[in-house]
Amino acid sequence: MEGKGVTAEESPSPGRDGIERRIDTRSAGADAASAADMDESMAAPEGEREADAGESAPREPGDPEPGNPEPGDPEPGDPEPGDPEPGDPEPGNEVALPGAWQRSRVRVDARLLEATLLNLRKRIAAIPLVFDIRGADEVSAERSKLLSQIDDYLLPRVRQSAAPILVALVGSTGAGKSTLVNSIVGTQVSLTGVRRPTTNSPVLACHPDDIGWFAENMFLPTLPRVRQEGLARPGRDGLLVLAASEGMTKGVALLDTPDIDSVVRAHHDFAYQFLDASDLWLFMTSASRYADAPVWEILQHARERGAALGVVLSRVPPSHRTELVAHFGAMLDANGITANNRFVIPETGIVDGMLPADIFQPIRDWLTETAHREDRRVAVLSQTMAGVLDTFKVRVPKLAAHVDAQVTLRAGLRRAAEAGYATALEEFETGTRDARLLRGEVLARWQDYAASGDLGAALRGRRSGHKSGRRARKGVGPTRSAALDSALRTAVQALVASVADRAAEQVTRGWRADPAGAALLAAAEAARARDERAKREFESAFGTNPDGPAAKQPTFDRCSPDLPPRVARAVSAWQDQLMRLIQHQSASKRAGGTGAAEPLSLVTLVAMLGEPSDPADAPWPAEPASAASTAGTADTDEIVTVPRELLTSILGDAESGQLISKAREDLSNRVRLLLDEELLRFVEVLDAAEPVDPVAAVRLYQAEYSLEAAR
Repeated sequence: MEGKGVTAEESPSPGRDGIERRIDTRSAGADAASAADMDESMAAPEGEREADAGESAPREPGDPEPGNPEPGDPEPGDPEPGDPEPGDPEPGNEVALPGAWQRSRVRVDARLLEATLLNLRKRIAAIPLVFDIRGADEVSAERSKLLSQIDDYLLPRVRQSAAPILVALVGSTGAGKSTLVNSIVGTQVSLTGVRRPTTNSPVLACHPDDIGWFAENMFLPTLPRVRQEGLARPGRDGLLVLAASEGMTKGVALLDTPDIDSVVRAHHDFAYQFLDASDLWLFMTSASRYADAPVWEILQHARERGAALGVVLSRVPPSHRTELVAHFGAMLDANGITANNRFVIPETGIVDGMLPADIFQPIRDWLTETAHREDRRVAVLSQTMAGVLDTFKVRVPKLAAHVDAQVTLRAGLRRAAEAGYATALEEFETGTRDARLLRGEVLARWQDYAASGDLGAALRGRRSGHKSGRRARKGVGPTRSAALDSALRTAVQALVASVADRAAEQVTRGWRADPAGAALLAAAEAARARDERAKREFESAFGTNPDGPAAKQPTFDRCSPDLPPRVARAVSAWQDQLMRLIQHQSASKRAGGTGAAEPLSLVTLVAMLGEPSDPADAPWPAEPASAASTAGTADTDEIVTVPRELLTSILGDAESGQLISKAREDLSNRVRLLLDEELLRFVEVLDAAEPVDPVAAVRLYQAEYSLEAAR
């Protein structure tokens, strides 16, 4: 029974595992004509169908016998238009696959198509789905569907185009699918009953000569299967039951799937999985259920996939047949469901669990013709495979766009963290200018040190009444220089800790504003909490620190608990380096002795902290000012001007400026390293997640393009 508008030609050469097939695709006018004839076919008497609904019209007297060509027709040995030319794919490696319905006589190299499908599968399986962004669940489900369609249908069908046609019988609860299967097969292979749903595991009925194809892992390779022995019995969910019967036509298999509207979610998912692995869909619904939402969901899925489709309306009361068939046909047409073969099964008695022969025979004949007529077989395979591949042109780019969004999100989170700590460094550099730290305790300690005469005496290389030798801040007992040194170090360390805290808070707030960033932080904090509990339990069990205080739980919105001691070490190392710079410059100038290096380092630090942000705002003159000119300045001006004047008088204007610049650059570099270590906390959170390949989307686009080119 050939669908309207579909013609086919069969090449005399055998195909890869199939045949080199060339198909004339349907025209839009033929589609419209066939759609207009559907209602009439459904309204045919019980068990009968009009010829224009897909059945071959009776041969008129004088028509040539099948297989006998008209005079003038080409002889079997004559070359036909479109026969392989030199350089075309070798016969035996081609499948019928129109890339678009407007192209006719399309020949596809099966090996090339298989290679491009494998490449696309590899790219789809490798895409990173790391972050919980909008649409992540849908994309994850779509990736699984794409992989399932490639593994379960496309690759097996491309590799074995001559394999039996798989017809999936799908429909709503109580439509009588199992009864129809048993009737077509001629024996009970699928359980029937009043319990809903009756079919809890799919049953595949085929001829014994075809069962090898379905028993191998080529078909639905991940699905476990078992061969049915004896009478049908309840199966196990997730298990495919193979039933071989001589009553089935060779070259076609009928799959009884679980109900699409089953309350068991696994049954619903199972039905869709088998639909995606089938060549032909036979949809079945009852007169009382055809308007239900699940019915139209599955029909819309069939339309979107472009699958070859047949429709059965069952349990139709004879008294309302005309109205029900017309209404169902109108709904099909209104929803754009183009089913060239529509069948009606009236409400009738069941004999030994089977339908009367005249009721199911039209459906059986249709399946037989589809399996035996090469043109019909090619048309079905071409339509379904092309329909699946056509959906890839939309679905794969959507997947690639989501991968791009993943890459963009990761880069955005990384940039947000880097920007937060870059701002922290800028705040630190700003805080060490304009005398912002030369207040409070630092100002009081400076005034005490300068007014006591200890500073002047130390700069002249004299002892100031306290132990000399090692640096005063390491000496015993509080001194004025040690007090100033301590106040300066405390101020610098507090500034570093405060800018690090603000950076951590800023980055954490930005990440938590994004659901993906919030999920990453929550997972990292939970992992830290688990590690800390495990550590405490270990210490409690082995007595290493059973009564010690619990460690402070680190949080991302504050700096690391160990940052203050690291800052103290960094500032101390910086001061040591500053001492060495001063000793080097003092030796070259022969200014003071080695004992003057310590007070001079304090003066340099105070002068550096007093530098203005804009050099044009410098309060000191270019030449050293006299003591008389500075005697009447205010305290706040004195701590800014006096240290620079002292440095200039000892080292010179240029040398003192260079010393301050080197000291500032060294301190800034050390603080930058500290902040980079703080930034690593957030980088490690990103790295702990699955890596995101920045070119994964490009590879997806390229794989899809290669597939289209191969078609």
